[in-house]
Amino acid sequence: MSVVRFRGVFIVVLACLLALSVSGRTSVPPASAIGVANVVVTNVYWGSNPMDPSAAHPGDVNVQLSVILSNVGDDVARGVNATLFLGPPITYTYYQDGTEFSATTASKVAGDMGAGQSYTVSFTLSIDSDAKEGIYRYNLQLAYKSARELQQVNNNLMIDVPVWKGELHIQNILTVPTKIYPDSKQVLVKVWVANSGKGTAKDIQLRMDLTPPFTASSSGSDRIFVGNIPAGQVSEADFIVDVASITFGQYPVNLVEEVEGKLIPIGTIPLYINEKVKFDIVSVTPSTVHAGDSGDVIRVELKNSGTVKADSVRVQLRVGNFFTGTLTDFLGTMLAGETKVAFFTVDIDSKAQPRRYNLDMRIDWTQDDNSLDDTQTLILTVDPAGLPVTLIAVGVIVLIAIIGYVVMRRRRMKASQASTK
Repeated sequence: MSVVRFRGVFIVVLACLLALSVSGRTSVPPASAIGVANVVVTNVYWGSNPMDPSAAHPGDVNVQLSVILSNVGDDVARGVNATLFLGPPITYTYYQDGTEFSATTASKVAGDMGAGQSYTVSFTLSIDSDAKEGIYRYNLQLAYKSARELQQVNNNLMIDVPVWKGELHIQNILTVPTKIYPDSKQVLVKVWVANSGKGTAKDIQLRMDLTPPFTASSSGSDRIFVGNIPAGQVSEADFIVDVASITFGQYPVNLVEEVEGKLIPIGTIPLYINEKVKFDIVSVTPSTVHAGDSGDVIRVELKNSGTVKADSVRVQLRVGNFFTGTLTDFLGTMLAGETKVAFFTVDIDSKAQPRRYNLDMRIDWTQDDNSLDDTQTLILTVDPAGLPVTLIAVGVIVLIAIIGYVVMRRRRMKASQASTK
């Protein structure tokens, strides 16, 4: 009996030990249960394409900043929320009931992120127009729960946000024609502008800040919109200007960028004005003609008063309705200081009013393979028409006859008186 009782007790004890052994094994969690979620920032860029990020610039409004979040842990991150804490020069703006508001924080929800998963949160931001270029560091707070432990996690991470400017400067200048002279018109000034900065120069409006002796050839020909110039790129800007009558020499013209009514200097365009032959009218003979004259030869003495040679000189009178005839003469080459005479054969209409007439005398010539011209003013005085030549001749004959008759009569009277005595 005692043996049987001992065996029963032994069996009961052994069953209890087996039960305790099984319960102990199930209370030990598996190895995977000890993992946690770990969300980190793996990339920050402007735009929506990480393979082709854009650049943000001072003055940009509503530009997208993208932040890639990655769960590098081995547990699910529940309810991931990202809050960006901002400061100058970047702000977050939003509208409510048509009113614009700005805030120093912006939050985005990424939701649940499994182990090894990534998610991109985007913030729409604005940059102050007076911001300096550089990299700005901001605090990004990540809040989530680890799925198994349901433990709240708050991580504060620093992210780098770049703000770059375009840096414009003049790379090259070309004028068409190559040589510019006083009184040149419709001169094409080609300017190549390079962006040597790290960011894109956006919405570029260039302008030549013209001062005498330069003026715009037409409205708006002194400015041009070239749009965006990416970093490292070159853009061409074309301007068309006129040159006033001025002494030769080099004249600087400022190239500026127009931004919200302000002029931002870019560089200086040096424009050289070459010496141009100067002609002077020395004399005009005759200076007075008569209405109704035909075949009057006008002699104009013209001098090259400059210090350079003029080739293929042609002189042309540009007259009104009362003057006709041979109004062009060729003088050929005129050296510096040389004087030549141009001859014009002019017919004057009998209806020409007696007064002084200012006639344009255009001078064309070639200088350094450039066709140039100038206009001088020639003054002719038109007097009333004289008596016809035949009438004058008849009058002279009659006068001579009368004088002869008077002389002969006096002689006869003297002879008659002498014979009487």
